[in-house]
Amino acid sequence: MITEALMVAILAFAACGQNKPPIRNPDFGLNVKQLVQRHGYPFENHTVVTQDGYILEIHRIPYGRNSIAYNNRPPMLLIPGIMCSSVDWVNTGPEKALGFILADRGYDVWLGNTRGTTWSRRHIRLDPDRDKKEFWDYSFHEIGSYDLPAFIDHMLNVTAHKRLFYVGHSQGTASLFVLASLKPHYNNKIRLSIALSPLAYAAHIRSPVTLFIAKFWSLVEAFVHTTQFYEVLPSTPLFGLLAQIFCNDYSPFQNSICAGIFYVAGGYSPDQLNTSLIPVIGSNTPSGSSMKQMQHYAQLYLSKSFRQYDYGGKINLEKYNQPTPPKYDLGKVTIPHLFYYGSNDLFSRKEDVDKTVSELPNVIINKRIEGFNHLDSLWGIDAVKLIFNEVLEFMKQF
Repeated sequence: MITEALMVAILAFAACGQNKPPIRNPDFGLNVKQLVQRHGYPFENHTVVTQDGYILEIHRIPYGRNSIAYNNRPPMLLIPGIMCSSVDWVNTGPEKALGFILADRGYDVWLGNTRGTTWSRRHIRLDPDRDKKEFWDYSFHEIGSYDLPAFIDHMLNVTAHKRLFYVGHSQGTASLFVLASLKPHYNNKIRLSIALSPLAYAAHIRSPVTLFIAKFWSLVEAFVHTTQFYEVLPSTPLFGLLAQIFCNDYSPFQNSICAGIFYVAGGYSPDQLNTSLIPVIGSNTPSGSSMKQMQHYAQLYLSKSFRQYDYGGKINLEKYNQPTPPKYDLGKVTIPHLFYYGSNDLFSRKEDVDKTVSELPNVIINKRIEGFNHLDSLWGIDAVKLIFNEVLEFMKQF
C-alpha cells in the first residue's frame, strides 16, 4: 500500500507534462461484474472446486443485450492467457470484445478464471500468502489437468449440453493441449477450439522475460526459493491508478512508456493498440500468476520440446519414472482447431506454431496476421475484422 506522500508525488510528477485534466474512461476502475452490467449484459458468478482443492470462479454472460433468455444457447468457454482473467474478454467493450460479441450472437458465454488469478486465489486448505510454496506450485500443466476439467464439467452440467465451444488465448491454448492429450475423452466434449496466439512449442520465443529466466536459470531458481517469490504481479489498484495517471489521452507518456510496456509484453504493433484503453486494461490486468508458470515456459524454450515440468533427474525419476519430463502427445488432441497469431508475436513464433500444427491432427485454419503481436488477437483494433468475424462464420458449421 503506497503512502499518501508518495501518491502526492506521483500525481505532481504526472501533472507536469499535462495541460488538461486526465480523461477518465467510464469503464476505468470497474471489475468484471461492474463492467459487464454497465454495458447492459446479465452476469452470473459460478464457483467450482478442482480435484486438487483450488476454488475457482467462472463468470457467465448467459445472453446478450436485448436478447430473450433461453436454455439452448451453445455454451462457450473462454480461457485467458497468463496474468489475465475473465475481464480481459470484455474490457474493450461491446462490438469489440469477443465475450460481448459472442453473447450478442446467441452464445452462452463462460469466462474462466484459472488458479492464482484475481478471482481464483483460494484453496480448500491452503492460504496463498501463508502457504506460498505449496499454493503457487503449479504451471499451465495443472491448469490443463485440473482447472479446465472443473470448468467444462460444471458448464455441461448446468447447461445440459454434451459439448461446448472453446476459446483460448496463449496459455489458454497450451492448457487445452495438456488436457486433451492427457485426458483424451475431453476431446469429445469440445466442438471446436479457437486458438488465439497459440502456444505449445517455444524454441523460437522472443519474450525478454522468458529469455532472461532461461539464460540465468540457476540464479532465478535460487532467488525464487530464497525470497519465496512464488507469486508474480498480483492484481492491485495501484496498476490501474498509475495507468490512469500516466497513460490517459493527455499524457505525454501514453504513446511512449505506456505503449512500450505492451510492446515489450507482446511485440511491436502500434497500428493495433488502442492507447485510450490502457487505463481500462490496467484496472484489472495483470491479475497474477505463479513464478513456476514462467519458469515452465523458459524450460520449453531451453528444451525445444513441449513437455511437462523439469524438476531435475532425481525428482523426475520419482515423479515420472524417467530422468526427463514426458512430452505431451499432440497426436491425441483430436479437437478441430482454428489458429490465429501475429507476425510480430514474441511468443507464438511461426516456426513453433507450424511445428505444433504439424503434430495436431485436426487444424482447420492456421492464419498468421501481418502486424499483429501476442495481445492483438485479444485486444487489437482490427481483431474483429481479421479474426472474430471469420471465427463466427466457422462456428456456424459446428
